[in-house]
Amino acid sequence: MVVFAGSFLVAQTKVTTPDDLDKTMKKVGPALQAANKALASGAIPEATKQIATMKQAIIDSREFWVVHKKDDAIEANKTVVAKIEAVEKLLAAPSPDAQAVQAALKQEVGAACRTCHEKYRVRDAENNWVLKPGTIGG
Repeated sequence: MVVFAGSFLVAQTKVTTPDDLDKTMKKVGPALQAANKALASGAIPEATKQIATMKQAIIDSREFWVVHKKDDAIEANKTVVAKIEAVEKLLAAPSPDAQAVQAALKQEVGAACRTCHEKYRVRDAENNWVLKPGTIGG
């Protein structure tokens, strides 16, 4: 029962503030790097795990855009998730082609991520992605 209650509380965590968004989005880059490293070494199960981490972070971040009524960002978020799901299908093939997966991550997922980053994200002084000032009007 305690495990279930803990899972329920985690599932109820909402990403609504810029800090929440940054914490959630900061899971994506390391997971992408780990996925690419795993793919390069042929560790498909590890790549699959890391890509699932990326997908969950993107899904979790959607609430921020919903709360702040940014329909274009919500759509971009859904597109990124769809592109990640396409990569997951490539990984689920009987003999996944690691190079094709890496190419899809870079070309498809990366391009979808850029749509939102170009409008709503900016690099800070330490070269980290953060919410662009003025994005949510407050």
